[in-house]
Amino acid sequence: MDDSRRDRGVLMAEIAREADNMQWIVDILVDKKMGDEFVKLWADQKELAVLHSKIPTMYRHEISRITAQLCIAIGSRQLLVPKETRFSLLSTWLEALYEDFGWMRRASFRSIDKKLVEEGISQTILTLPLQQQQGILLNWFDRFLNKGDDCPNIQKAFEVWWRRAFIKHVSEQENTQLQITLCDYPS
Repeated sequence: MDDSRRDRGVLMAEIAREADNMQWIVDILVDKKMGDEFVKLWADQKELAVLHSKIPTMYRHEISRITAQLCIAIGSRQLLVPKETRFSLLSTWLEALYEDFGWMRRASFRSIDKKLVEEGISQTILTLPLQQQQGILLNWFDRFLNKGDDCPNIQKAFEVWWRRAFIKHVSEQENTQLQITLCDYPS
C-alpha cells in the first residue's frame, strides 16, 4: 500500500474517531441540558467550516452529523440557545450539512433518522426571525430543486414560513386601509 493511501486511511480514521468523540460529548451535554455553550462554540468554528468543504465528503460527513445532532436538540427544545447563536450555527454549518446529507444517509455505519434530522433543521429555522428564515429557506429551495433526494426535505418549514410571511404582508396592507372594489362588467 502506498503512503498516500495509508495517510488517507489514517486521516479518515482520525476524523471519524474525533467526530465520534464529539458526538458522544454532545449527547451527554444535551442529556444534561448543558449544551448551549457547545452550540455557541460550534457555531463559531467558521475556519473549520471553510476547511470542511475542501475535504472529500466520504471523510467529512461524520462532522456534519454533529450539526444534525445539534439541530435535532434545538428543534426539539432539548437545548435552548439565543436566536443569534441559532442563526450563527445555521450560517456556519447548514451548507456543509446540505452537502453531506446524502452521504450521511447512505454511508454512515450508524444510520441517521432522516425525518428526525429534517424536523430538527426545520424547527431550528422556524425559531428565527422571518427575514432570517426567508434567506435560509430560499437558499434551501434553490438547492432542493437542483439536488432533490441528496438535500434534506424541509418543505414543511418552507410552507410555514410562506404562510407567516404572506399573512404578515397581508395584515400590513390591511392596516393601510387598502380597499379592493369588485364590479361586474357586462360581457
